[in-house]
Amino acid sequence: MEASDLFAIVDIETTGTNQETDKIIQFACVIVENQQIVNQMSIDINPLRSIPKHITELTGISNKDVANEPYFEDVAYTIRQLLDGCVFVAHNVFFDFSFLNSELVRAGVEPLKSACIDTVEIFQVLYPTSSGFRVSDMASELGLEHTNPHQALSDAYTTAQGFIKMLNKLRELPIVTLETLADLSCELGVNNQDVFQMISQEVANEKNSELVETIIIDGIALRKKRRDYRYNIRETTSQFENKLDKLRITQREMSEDIHHFISESHEVKNLFIEAETGTGKTLGYLYPLSFINKHQQVLISTSTIMLQNQIVNQDIPLLNELIELGKQGVVVKSTSHYISLNSFKQTLANPMPQKTYAICQMATLVWLLETTTGDLDEINVSKNNVFYQHVQHTGRRELLESSLFYEEDFYNYLSDRCQFADFIIVNHSFLFSDSQKTERFLPNFEVMVIDEAHQLPSLLEELSTKKVSFSNLSYELNHLVEVSHLISEDSQGLKKNSLMVIDISKELKETIDWVEDCLVNYYNLRQVTEDIMVNVSDFLRDVPVVKRSIQQIKVLLRELTHLLTDSKKVCHLEWHLIEKDYFNTLEKFLEKSDVLMMFFYDFDHKFVKWASSKKSRLILSMIDFSDLSIQQYEWYSEAKKIIYTSGSLQLDNESTYLENKLGIENVEKKTLPSVFDYKNQAKLYLLNDINYSDLTSTKDFSKEISRSVKKLYQVHEQTMLVLFTSHNLLEKTYQSLVNYFNQGEVLVLAQGISGTKEKILKKINQGNKCIILGANSFWEGMDFSKQSIDIVVMTKLPFEPPNRPIVQARYHYLEEQGMNPFYEDAIPQTGIKLRQGIGRLLRSPKDKGILVLLDNRLINSSYSSVLCSYLPKDLDILPVTLSELLEKSKQFLQNHNE
Repeated sequence: MEASDLFAIVDIETTGTNQETDKIIQFACVIVENQQIVNQMSIDINPLRSIPKHITELTGISNKDVANEPYFEDVAYTIRQLLDGCVFVAHNVFFDFSFLNSELVRAGVEPLKSACIDTVEIFQVLYPTSSGFRVSDMASELGLEHTNPHQALSDAYTTAQGFIKMLNKLRELPIVTLETLADLSCELGVNNQDVFQMISQEVANEKNSELVETIIIDGIALRKKRRDYRYNIRETTSQFENKLDKLRITQREMSEDIHHFISESHEVKNLFIEAETGTGKTLGYLYPLSFINKHQQVLISTSTIMLQNQIVNQDIPLLNELIELGKQGVVVKSTSHYISLNSFKQTLANPMPQKTYAICQMATLVWLLETTTGDLDEINVSKNNVFYQHVQHTGRRELLESSLFYEEDFYNYLSDRCQFADFIIVNHSFLFSDSQKTERFLPNFEVMVIDEAHQLPSLLEELSTKKVSFSNLSYELNHLVEVSHLISEDSQGLKKNSLMVIDISKELKETIDWVEDCLVNYYNLRQVTEDIMVNVSDFLRDVPVVKRSIQQIKVLLRELTHLLTDSKKVCHLEWHLIEKDYFNTLEKFLEKSDVLMMFFYDFDHKFVKWASSKKSRLILSMIDFSDLSIQQYEWYSEAKKIIYTSGSLQLDNESTYLENKLGIENVEKKTLPSVFDYKNQAKLYLLNDINYSDLTSTKDFSKEISRSVKKLYQVHEQTMLVLFTSHNLLEKTYQSLVNYFNQGEVLVLAQGISGTKEKILKKINQGNKCIILGANSFWEGMDFSKQSIDIVVMTKLPFEPPNRPIVQARYHYLEEQGMNPFYEDAIPQTGIKLRQGIGRLLRSPKDKGILVLLDNRLINSSYSSVLCSYLPKDLDILPVTLSELLEKSKQFLQNHNE
């Protein structure tokens, strides 16, 4: 393959994907010669069969459009002649090339034997951080105009432009990277390897000089790390009042409260500040924290990685503009999020003959020329591939000064940046987990901010729940056996230990599987889908033979622990990939098996224990509710001042729910005034023409939800968020809606189906009209500020399922403490989540939107007045029929637009 070859970039539209029964309805080809588009052709084709409705909606091509067009037989020879002698290029060439050839053969024309290039694979390698890899994603990433998606000529032309840009990007890579890409590309599909080898040879012949911003270590080109942050003096000023007038009224009030709180020497440690969505609370707490002692760092903990990035990339730059100082923030995640350059180098030295593994390696090589953090979350390639297990960082234990990568190691770089930062930003899970580690990453902080603090109770409960999955135990044991077999005879005595590990692992697996079967049979878990409370004493009494097996497991685990200790003594300081995998797997298994032993040996009556089944495998869980308190964590005991903030702390109704849940006292509380005029900006419509008592099945309820959503969209044609309390209900509703809208003018995006939250948010922010279906985390924390949500539908009041053992156990514990669990726990939790759901609607004082609730318990229950106290005071609740909803909501939103 030569750069001077003719490249034919092809796209076809068809009536479907079945080559036996479906036909081509549109063919387009764009010819590229010497990196220039020199010709293009597009033909509409009569398929001699009806075009399915969903294809028409997707492509815009109707039966009428092709009725007078030629049949494929009429144009087959012309197409064959056009493509003859060209390199065939397509975005997912496997489909286009094979489908086109099947049509040519059917028309009696000789099939193509061209070299093929798949731009999907090349795009994955060269643009690893793209939000997706479709033609539209490529257009968005490369800044290309893509006027008619799913029209053959538009798709082909965009792909041709993208192909040219990809070849140009390849030419800009360092020769050392190109040569490695060319070597790895032998695992790619079709003739993609030829592209990398062609450009590699071309650049080598030109004696391309390396890029100024790169550094080459042991054959890997990296983006040079900037360390100018070391020379920035941590600035501060005592002029707190100077810029206050630049803040909004609510931000100013919040800043003054926090400034007073951290400046006073009084002994109050905890400050709760309720600041609803749209207040701008992040700047409200960053501003006063910029005026504390310059030698002091501030820890900020928030709920999600997405919010961490938002603070660093959006909020701190805004702060610096305001105060005219250079405050720095660093996002910190657990070690497994970062790439180990040592381990990555080993994957290159020992490549795995597998296409997806090679694509991961190649994408990483390109990404290393771009990333400043080494955070693997930046790469949009499946993290399920074993490649990511191979290259995950394991922390300080692999930071050896003898390593060539020591200075450029991303975990080392992160530690260095943290020393000079003003704000360290973590998420809640990392804050809690790091505090329990023997070797902590985070130092102690005197001043802390807990953003989205309403999430702490459920997180505290989740982290305090000890779980062990039999499926996971089996996987780790099988993997341990596999990796132990791979230990080399040269590994200084490690081989002998690994052979013993194999024998013990096989015996352990057999015994653990047998214990699992006994539990499954005893509790009849094959027929039961819900969680089941477990009384270990009763189980061991009724099935006494299990006691011997548990004791046997305990002995075998002790032997494995001894072998792990001995193995580390005889192993090299610098572990190779196999050794690293071996030790990591062994440590993970022993850590998980500790919970298994605790489940059977700890008979403390304070522990609540239950079993659940997932994909026919057992999961055991246990928790002690009497021990739930953040006071047990070192970060809490060391901090002098902690600010908790959220939009739904519910301080205005004098609730003590949050401090009771967190096990703390000595709390000061502040509630900021609302920035919204709920009377004029929002309405809450309660559908009352649904007979809720008849909706006994998920299928019935999903039909009602789908009907309401379809009608609402038909009337408003606005982006809509639909919130669920059940993933099963969400999935059924998604199927109904996606079949109806069929991804035409409106995107139907669903949590757990359409990708990660970040991916979904990117698609929304691209300006598409969307119907978003979400559960759990979508009730809160999603920033829809770039694409306003005009309609929020809440399918049910977000009560926790009361039949879950952990909920039953919590309620039982509260009853023992003399409390009413419904009013002390269920109602506050539901009210806070309901308030969070409402917070998805309004993001600024100029917004206007409607809320729809498909649950009449809000006004037709004995607890309705208590639950309504969690809602904004001026929010009107209007019971309506569906037809009234459509009419009134249209009038309400139209008045706003006018």
